[in-house]
Amino acid sequence: MTTLRNVRKHLFIAFSIIAVPTHLMAEEKCLKGAWAGFNQADYKRAIKYSDQCIDNFKKMADREEENLEKLKEPMPQTGTVSQSEKSKIFNRGLLNDVASACYIKGRSAEYLYKKGGTEAKKYKIMAISSYEMTRHYKYARTWDPQGFFWSPSDAAVDRLPLE
Repeated sequence: MTTLRNVRKHLFIAFSIIAVPTHLMAEEKCLKGAWAGFNQADYKRAIKYSDQCIDNFKKMADREEENLEKLKEPMPQTGTVSQSEKSKIFNRGLLNDVASACYIKGRSAEYLYKKGGTEAKKYKIMAISSYEMTRHYKYARTWDPQGFFWSPSDAAVDRLPLE
């Protein structure tokens, strides 16, 4: 027997699925894993998940970046942006995700390099390579939960040269 409560519950679930903004679905599971590893200072885990994101979506992100360049689209803003600009940025989900994954990989490798040890040189090379890859994604933006966007490309440029 279907109760009114069950009907409301199912309608709420159905409405929630339909009403979820696309930007909330854009962040891939691998990127969430990369951020979680990075934020917990588990840099090897962050690299692992970043690699998954890059391996799965890099070609699509490259095509999107190239298309935006061909169309001479204006560069998206950083910081606090209008609602229409926010939607435009969020609609570039995979591009944003891949650029963020490249940056997370670079930062994680940089931390492991600075930690020293027998694999330090490997991590230095990985960090430089990841930052160089990130620089390519000039149209990508990363959402900061504090309410603003930043450019992974610009942040990667600021990390080089790696000392």
